[in-house]
Order: sequence, then structure tokens, then C-alpha cells
Amino acid sequence: MEYEFMALAAAGKESEWLRNMILEIPLWSKPIAPISIRRDSVATLAKAYSQMYNGKSRHLGVMHSMIRELIINEVVSIEFVRSQQNLANHLTKGLARDLVLKFAKGMSLKSNLVAEC
Repeated sequence: MEYEFMALAAAGKESEWLRNMILEIPLWSKPIAPISIRRDSVATLAKAYSQMYNGKSRHLGVMHSMIRELIINEVVSIEFVRSQQNLANHLTKGLARDLVLKFAKGMSLKSNLVAEC
């Protein structure tokens, strides 16, 4: 859970940067909706939305406060997605070929394999 929480913090930082860049574009319509970050870990989600930080993992304290601030300021929203529906799942896990092809198709990726004649 700690590694997923650290990845969530990194995604939060990137989302904040992206939002700030969009705010500088004069033709972009304002206000900007929160950027949706989807996680398949219930524990990570619970920790992100928790009001209190228990202090057991001190190295996560700064990340927890940063994520809470991003949620409160409506920069990001964190949502749960099941592993079977997580399109990025094949990038982090060893999956069967048919699942990799399914998720790649869901991401609109195309195969570079040439059909044999």
C-alpha cells in the first residue's frame, strides 16, 4: 500500500502541474473540473480520503497532507476502479496475452505486428 500511496502522490504532483499549465492558457474555459485519478487499491483510497493521519508511517505524512490538500482544493478526485477494468493494469503486472491485448485495445493502442502472408 505504501508504494501505491507514493505513486498516488507523484500522480497528484503531475496533475497539479498540468492544471496550472491549463490555467495559463487564456482560451481554455474556466473553471476546470478536478483531474480524475483512478486507483484499484481500497487501502490507498481510504488513506487518501482519511481526515486524520495516524503517524505510523512517518515518511508518508508529507504525502498524505499534500494529497489531502489537492482533494480539498478540487485539483484532483480519486476514484476506485476494479483491477479487471483498469486499463493500465497490463503495464504493471504480468498478464495473459489476451488480457494485454484487451487492455491495449481499450487504450486505443495498435499492434505493430505485420500480418504474415
